[in-house]
Amino acid sequence: MKTSVILNGRNVVTATTAAPTWLIIGFWVSIAISVAVVVRRLVAIAHPSQTVPAQMAALDAAFASHSALTLAHIVPATAFVLLIPFVFLRRTGSAWAERLLFPLGAVVGVTAYAMSAYSVGGWIERSAVLLFNSLFLFSLARAYVYMRRGEHLLKRNWMTRAVAILLGIATTRPVMGIFFATSRWTHLEPRQFFGIAFWIGFSINTVAVELWLHSKERRSQAQGTAIRPRMQL
Repeated sequence: MKTSVILNGRNVVTATTAAPTWLIIGFWVSIAISVAVVVRRLVAIAHPSQTVPAQMAALDAAFASHSALTLAHIVPATAFVLLIPFVFLRRTGSAWAERLLFPLGAVVGVTAYAMSAYSVGGWIERSAVLLFNSLFLFSLARAYVYMRRGEHLLKRNWMTRAVAILLGIATTRPVMGIFFATSRWTHLEPRQFFGIAFWIGFSINTVAVELWLHSKERRSQAQGTAIRPRMQL
């Protein structure tokens, strides 16, 4: 996860900004959680379990009631997630993976809007989906425009935003886990805390990636300023 190409007038200064450890760990944990969630959902749709807690059984039944739409959403989303490491962790040879992210992301975004009609958490969850899904599609569209223009640094930044927002669904899972674990004391049901978990999870990812991108931009500008006098000699 490195960035390069800082434009300085007509000169191109190459700088390398390694991602911090916390971001790399979060990146891989989010991918692992995303894949695990999809695998569990596929198993639950194909073979409903009779031994899970009542709240989980009710959720499984809710997703199974519109299984075709659920599959149309989670299968492309899984493909998107599995392609992310090829795009962000390889310097060359990943153009094919990057090109696939755009149609896959479009399908994920459109089906997410459709899935919001069946929101477990009602309008609180639906509002989170509408906001962050719109931000995801907007970021993906901006990345595509910059790719077509050949502005690779801006394309990278907007693709990073899109990926971070999409992986927000993984961040919601630990938040939901906390709500499930404390439900015996709070007496909250999934329909009451799902929306809150969505807002917390997606907000964490969105804010974190913005803070990192702005920090990275400041470091890159500082590095470019330090290099510029030497280039002019």
